Amino acid sequence: MANYCDSTYRITGDASELDALFALMQKLEKEKENGNWVGHIVDALNGSRPEYLYVRGWWDELEREEDCIKFRLESAWEPLHEAWDFICTKFKTLKAYFIGEEPGCEVFLKRDNPEKGWFPDNYYVDACTPDEEYIHEYFTNIDEAFRFIERISATNIITAENVAALNLTWGEENENAYIYLHEFKEV
Repeated sequence: MANYCDSTYRITGDASELDALFALMQKLEKEKENGNWVGHIVDALNGSRPEYLYVRGWWDELEREEDCIKFRLESAWEPLHEAWDFICTKFKTLKAYFIGEEPGCEVFLKRDNPEKGWFPDNYYVDACTPDEEYIHEYFTNIDEAFRFIERISATNIITAENVAALNLTWGEENENAYIYLHEFKEV
């Protein structure tokens, strides 16, 4: 059984190419069984699926915004950025931006677009305090994340090692307690 990766995507480029890809995605959703499977797009644009290309994922919440196509993607283990890069190569101007996370295998990947302000978060704090309060917060820089962890723990945090030590301390206080600081890797 796969660990599922949750991603948010934005595809940008010339309006006519965005319209063409959006129309194809809508058509596949209506005409195909499991029509929102990424492999259907690859098949439609390429005639067949290259063996090396991993496409195990399904999009949802498809929207055509003024300057992009926006959707969520649920995929096995990873955000499928290579598949979406392949899809975009079938057009002259399309480019995929995303943020995706699969905490079970500690996969935290992204491709941001600073000009548009898409996906600026670089760190993710996932915690269950000793009082069993669940906390999930995103941060653009590590200092913001450290200050947040200091506030919720009343502990001085200046390094990732301090967070790891806090995780051990919390685990001794309550076996359900934890705190993790994850960094999104740019791809």
